[in-house]
Amino acid sequence: MDVLALNKFEKKLKSVKIEGFIINQGNKRIFEYVKNKKVHDKPTKVYSITKSVVSMLIGILIDKGLINNIHEPIYNYFPELIKSNESWKKEITIFHLLTMTSGLKVNNFQASKNWVKCILEQPSLHKPGSIFQYNSGDSHLLSAIIKNVSGMPTAVFAEKKLFSPLGVNKYLWVKDPQGIHGGGFSISLNLEDMMKIGTLLLNKGNYSSNQLISSNWIEQSASTYNHVETAPSGIYGYGYQLWTFESFHTENPMDYYYANGLFGQNIFVVPKLEMVAVTKSQLQNDNQSLPRQFFEEFLQGLDGLR
Repeated sequence: MDVLALNKFEKKLKSVKIEGFIINQGNKRIFEYVKNKKVHDKPTKVYSITKSVVSMLIGILIDKGLINNIHEPIYNYFPELIKSNESWKKEITIFHLLTMTSGLKVNNFQASKNWVKCILEQPSLHKPGSIFQYNSGDSHLLSAIIKNVSGMPTAVFAEKKLFSPLGVNKYLWVKDPQGIHGGGFSISLNLEDMMKIGTLLLNKGNYSSNQLISSNWIEQSASTYNHVETAPSGIYGYGYQLWTFESFHTENPMDYYYANGLFGQNIFVVPKLEMVAVTKSQLQNDNQSLPRQFFEEFLQGLDGLR
């Protein structure tokens, strides 16, 4: 993209009040728009990007052998499920939580006094693995498992094994009434720390020559297990707490995957281009998808991609 095209792109971002949009290719910053220094530096809520961080922590536990198998039933961690008269609940595995296929009814558990209890008490509407249902309850159960297995609060485990090695030290992470860090929507991060997480994903778990997560886990996480939406340009799907995009373009397909949060928070990873883009927004309703739309237009506008 030439300077004129980049200026046009920036004007487009400003027109819808996107607060921050930065793009790195390799180790080079190729585009940056930030509304002000506060947007750049201050940690703000990234909502469901929390889910992607939680998935990484599960991967670390798998790598260390502290979780033997993602296909093990979650009643190993929530023994109350063994007594349930709903047989499907006994079939729910960690894999089902990661891929949003637990089959549990989606509910507003954050209004309850005990989030985990409320989630587990929801009825099983579908056989585990059969239906994709976006459910923050699945993600919160993953956080509870992390606390159980690691023997420390999820945020403390994250700090030791992920955040400190990445140099992420300005984060905030809200807890539920029982002291379990929210697995679905509770982390606050700044733009540069979002970029560090994206870079870790791009480099398949490696950061500054330190393998924090196995490349195998990152590859599994960014694979599509459920097709969610078909668009003219490709198919949107879901991996392990990450969204995926598979392009229909036959000559030069530009597949990517991304962490996505409410109101337009995103970490986009394009392996083919060695590119990471992160966005901060406070967009409402249908406008929340604009950062993704603009990023796809950015990709289409790059030289050699047409």
